[in-house]
Amino acid sequence: MVCAIGAELMWSGLALKNWFWQGLFVLHFTSLVCFPAVFAQEKMHKAKVGDSILLPCCHELPNSNYLINYRVYWQTKSSDVVMAYSEGKLVMTNAMYMNRTKMDPKTLTMSIFPVKLSDDNKYECIVQELENGAYKRACDVTVVLVVVADFSKPVISADVPKDACGSTEVMVNCSSHGGFPEPRVSGILNNMSVDWQTKPPGSENSLYNVTAKLQLNLTEDIFLTCTIEYDDFKVSSNYSLKKLKECSPSPRLLPQGVIIASSLVLICIFLVAIALLLKYFWCHGCEQLRCSHSPVPQDPGVGTEIKGVVRDDIPSPEATLEEVTF
Repeated sequence: MVCAIGAELMWSGLALKNWFWQGLFVLHFTSLVCFPAVFAQEKMHKAKVGDSILLPCCHELPNSNYLINYRVYWQTKSSDVVMAYSEGKLVMTNAMYMNRTKMDPKTLTMSIFPVKLSDDNKYECIVQELENGAYKRACDVTVVLVVVADFSKPVISADVPKDACGSTEVMVNCSSHGGFPEPRVSGILNNMSVDWQTKPPGSENSLYNVTAKLQLNLTEDIFLTCTIEYDDFKVSSNYSLKKLKECSPSPRLLPQGVIIASSLVLICIFLVAIALLLKYFWCHGCEQLRCSHSPVPQDPGVGTEIKGVVRDDIPSPEATLEEVTF
């Protein structure tokens, strides 16, 4: 019974899948039949600024002589006529495309050379055929032209601190110019993706210049890439930076007040030392001057003064004998 229930569930699942795919097919077929204009395919072509581009039409003639029986209009989606042919002759060309456009009389393909940034637009080729004296619409097709301008190779630079013992914070700049459409900047830092900080874009009707910045802490060697992506194209550059050398901590600087006070103390000590030195030399000079003016004792054999002094101080031999006898 369990097996029977499982089989029944399996068959019901398959039935639901079949109904689902059949419903999608019917919906797709009905949409194509009832709303052909909505699902009309727009052919997309890409061209770079300065290149040439061929925009195909929806009709091809057996040979160029048949063009006399047709009217062909190439116009933008906003109905601005680019060029118009009637009875095999060019009857109108838009001033913006003057001397830059040409139509093949057999394939009705329109060529543009050189492509400009302003050519980025949707174009419509409308073909009318002459039947019974009246022109009837034969076909029309819309072609999307996407114009791309190459960005210059990115230039990478870094504001590395000049002081080797300064901060390890480094600002890296990546710049490129002259491209279209609006770009996206990406990068890889040591095999890891990074997001660059970019400025807001400029005008949509002119070429873009892009400048991106990245703040790094340069504590290790790094290998960096900066990639400018625009449409299906991209251009990139590589850059490497060496780790900043580590420095020993610098001695702590004394406050300015302490430095001034220490300087004053040293000056005072120096002045006191000078004063003491001058006093010493002054006293020594005075002592020598005083000694030079005082009387000098004379030798006993030369002067009489010392002799008198000697006689008074030294007892005579006779008195000594008397004292001993007594």
